[in-house]
Amino acid sequence: MQMDADRQSKAAVHLAMLINMLSIGSLMMVMPLGPDFVRALGMQASHVGYLAGGATLAAALSAALSAAWLDRLERKRALIGLLALRFALLLACALASGPQQLIVLFVLSGLVAGPMGAVLMAAMLDLIPPAERGRKLAYVAMGYSLAAIVVTPLALELAARGGWQTPFVLFGGAGVLLALLCLRLFPTPPTHARSATRLWPLLRAPLCQGALLIVALQMFGHFLLVPHFSNYFQFNLDFPRQHIGLLYLCGGLASLAAMHLGGVLIDRGGAVTVVLLSSGCLAAITLLGFALPLGLSLYLVFTLFMALGAVRSSSTLTIAAAIPQPEQRAAFMALQSTVSNIAAGLGSLFSAAYLTEDAVRRLVGFDDLAWLYAGAGTAAGIGVLVLLRAIHARSDASTTQEGRTQPAGES
Repeated sequence: MQMDADRQSKAAVHLAMLINMLSIGSLMMVMPLGPDFVRALGMQASHVGYLAGGATLAAALSAALSAAWLDRLERKRALIGLLALRFALLLACALASGPQQLIVLFVLSGLVAGPMGAVLMAAMLDLIPPAERGRKLAYVAMGYSLAAIVVTPLALELAARGGWQTPFVLFGGAGVLLALLCLRLFPTPPTHARSATRLWPLLRAPLCQGALLIVALQMFGHFLLVPHFSNYFQFNLDFPRQHIGLLYLCGGLASLAAMHLGGVLIDRGGAVTVVLLSSGCLAAITLLGFALPLGLSLYLVFTLFMALGAVRSSSTLTIAAAIPQPEQRAAFMALQSTVSNIAAGLGSLFSAAYLTEDAVRRLVGFDDLAWLYAGAGTAAGIGVLVLLRAIHARSDASTTQEGRTQPAGES
């Protein structure tokens, strides 16, 4: 019986990682596919951000609005239903005959992705014992990096060979297949009574407010640039379309290696070093690569940008994880996810509204957004250092208080 439970738990973790990879990858792929939409559907290059921004914002809002009733649903049934609907809508994107239809269908797919992700992570917490959560949840989180390494380059190659619809057909169909696999292999999480989460005391805490503000700054700045990279590279820098997949593959591989190195340094007490290096170097490479270009190799600039951005994000999340008490962790992560998605969506929408294009489809105003990105990232980096100092001060105060209340004679 224990063996069966272990197998079911492993199956759930593998399925969750694949769901994560496909869900995030399908969101990431539309950004570098922008030029294909421009050529095939007549979409304005500056409007590509509406795809990613609208879907991300829809996911954040739907997750926040559905949080109150998602726990009332049976996890497995809810996950399978939402998973099938999310990827059926993604599959339907291949039928779009114009840019407006594509945007509407993709945003609807993102709307379902919000509660789907919440149910998936809740099921994981139900199924994974506390002692194993760190390693197994880290494995599930690998889906983000694999989305950049596998899904995005594959989507670009499929679109180049079979048209822009091909990635939507493949990944939408794969998602529906995953829903069928979940029906067969995903275990039913244990049912238990759940009390309502009180968010207001957590939201009032200065540490929580600071962490959410930092995440908002980072994600808003990041999505000022990322949705438009492929258009900028091809139309402004004349980078070959056939090499875009390789460029994103290099960025994804560098992100994996950089996140591992950053995690090792943080575990060894080097959090300040990681924050300073990632934030400072990221601002510098952004300015030198996009605001004040010096003619550096795009492979070098983009790979460093992706790697440093991954280290900065992962180090921020690791540091912020020390803020909530054990009984507040799920609520804190939900708040952090919602703020992250909203900030990313707003960044995409703002940049799409700000950018214009000239007669040959070159983006105008990208250098201004690079300056804004560098400024927001620098402010967020300083905020992380202040947050880290406040967390250490709270920990020291707690240790001192425990020492004062310890009975005499104990050690």
